[in-house]
Amino acid sequence: MAAQGGLNVNLRKFVMKSIPQDAVAVFIGRRRTGKSTIVRDLLFHHQDMPMGCVISGTEESNGFFKKIVPPMFIHGEYNPVILANFVKRQKLVMQRIQQDAEKGIKSPIDPRAFMILDDCMYDDSWTHDKNIKYLFMNGRWLKVFFLITMQFPLGIQPALRTNVDYVFILREPYMNNRRRLYENYGSAFPSFEFFCQMMDQCTQNFECLVVCNATQSNKLEDIIFWYKADIHGDFKIGAPELWRQSEMMSRIKEEEDVNQYDPRNVKLRGPTINVNKKY
Repeated sequence: MAAQGGLNVNLRKFVMKSIPQDAVAVFIGRRRTGKSTIVRDLLFHHQDMPMGCVISGTEESNGFFKKIVPPMFIHGEYNPVILANFVKRQKLVMQRIQQDAEKGIKSPIDPRAFMILDDCMYDDSWTHDKNIKYLFMNGRWLKVFFLITMQFPLGIQPALRTNVDYVFILREPYMNNRRRLYENYGSAFPSFEFFCQMMDQCTQNFECLVVCNATQSNKLEDIIFWYKADIHGDFKIGAPELWRQSEMMSRIKEEEDVNQYDPRNVKLRGPTINVNKKY
C-alpha cells in the first residue's frame, strides 16, 4: 500500500540483451559511479559481435578494455583518422553486402561493429567531427553499435542528443546537474521533482535509471527502467582471428622494443675512447 498521498511507481529491471546492436547508448555519471561496470555488462550480453573499436582516455592507466577487446583496436586518445577509417570500413562492408544481394548471393560478411568513446571529454573536438554526427544519425544503416560514456550531461550537442536511443543515468548528487539531466534526457518524467525522487531511489548501490527512447509506447513503464550491472568473469568480444592478429602484432612490437639500439647497453670490445672536441 502506498502512504497517504503517495504514489506507487512500478519499474521493471532493464534487459540488457534487448538493446539492438545498431543503437546509440549514452552512459552519464561522475567517477566511481559504475559506468565502466555497466558498459562491461552490456558487452558481455553482446559478445557475439565480430569487431569493434575503443577510444578511451583512461585505458593507458587502467587497461580496462584490453582483456575484452583486441588491443590493436584500442586507442588512448581521440584522433579524427580513427573515426574516418572506422566509418569508411563500415561503408565498404555494407556496399559489398548490397552488391552480393543484387547478384542474388547471401553475403558471408557479418557487418556488425561497435564504437566506444569512453571518457573522452578532456578533448571535446570529437563532438564536432562529421563522422561522429554521421554515426549518431546514420549509424544504424552501417550496423554500428555506438556507446558513449561521459561524466557531464551536456557532453554532446543538442542536435545529437535527439538521436540517442538509450540513456543510462547514474548517481548525481548536485541539483544543477540533475536539472540538466532532466531537461535534456528526462522528458518522459512528469516533473523535475518526480525525476529527482526516482533518481534517489534508483541510483543507490551502483544502480542506474535507464531511459529507452526507442520504444513506440507512451507508457512510463515502457520508457523508464532501473538496472544494476552483474559482475561477469573474463570474456572476449571480437572474432578469434582478430585476437590472433592482435597478439601477433603485440609480440612484434615487444621484439622491436627489445632490439632497439641503446649505446649504454652495448658491451665494448676495446678501450674506452674519449673524444676531445677542439674549436
